[in-house]
Amino acid sequence: MKQRFTLALLLLIGFVAHAQEYEKRPWMPLENRIGLALGIGSVTYLDKNSSPLVYQAKPKNLRLFYNLESNSFLFSIDLDVRMGSNAPKYHKNRILFFHEEDYKGNKEDKKFPAGGSFLAGRISLGGYYKISSTQESTFKIAVGGRIMNEMFYPQGWNNSGLFNALAFSPEALTQHRVNEHHQVTASIRIPVVTRLSRLPYDNTVSDPDKNQLQGFFRNSTWVYPAKFLAPAITLGYNYQVNNRWGAGLNYELGWYRIQTPQQMKALTQSLLANFHHQF
Repeated sequence: MKQRFTLALLLLIGFVAHAQEYEKRPWMPLENRIGLALGIGSVTYLDKNSSPLVYQAKPKNLRLFYNLESNSFLFSIDLDVRMGSNAPKYHKNRILFFHEEDYKGNKEDKKFPAGGSFLAGRISLGGYYKISSTQESTFKIAVGGRIMNEMFYPQGWNNSGLFNALAFSPEALTQHRVNEHHQVTASIRIPVVTRLSRLPYDNTVSDPDKNQLQGFFRNSTWVYPAKFLAPAITLGYNYQVNNRWGAGLNYELGWYRIQTPQQMKALTQSLLANFHHQF
């Protein structure tokens, strides 16, 4: 009888200790997540450096991403590509006329549609620290930064909207895990220093012994928010199907104001469905 009582007491002590340990256990253990996101978006921009027309594109969106997360740290890297066509928003059938004359004096009139194709790409690397005071809650707040290279590359007879920006952006994000299946996230970032490449006002990028791409990046300069302002907000929802697989939705809204050499403004939106593997 005494042996049974001792065994029951030990089992009770073990259960209480396990329960206390469970309560103190971090809600987010170390995990790796890799995934693919597909979606659609829109890009509307006015680039006074090249054209008085407002252009609009509705590209398809593909994103590859990798996240490493622990109870106190979050690391992310993603590659984002957007492809589609673009055209003047209010003058979709606008035609551009060119009058060309070669060095021999031969003259030729040409005409082309004002629109063309649209390509945008982005690669980014981010690191964030989860604030310690939020560790006992399912609602986490993290602060950090992101290094990002972003490119707009419209193609056609009008180079309106062309730029490349390598930027460092402080970023804050919140993360709320409702339960073991549902998670909601939100973030905001604003670049503070940017290496910006733009066409000069005369659109001339030729240079002896250099190609057109080299001429474009030759115009790169370091700029600050007064010359390049590009805040972005993201909202996300993830559903964890099981310990290995999950899915979700992500929405991103971005706004650009570029002041060099002439003003450019742009508004971008994207909605993506993602599928990820956790290991």
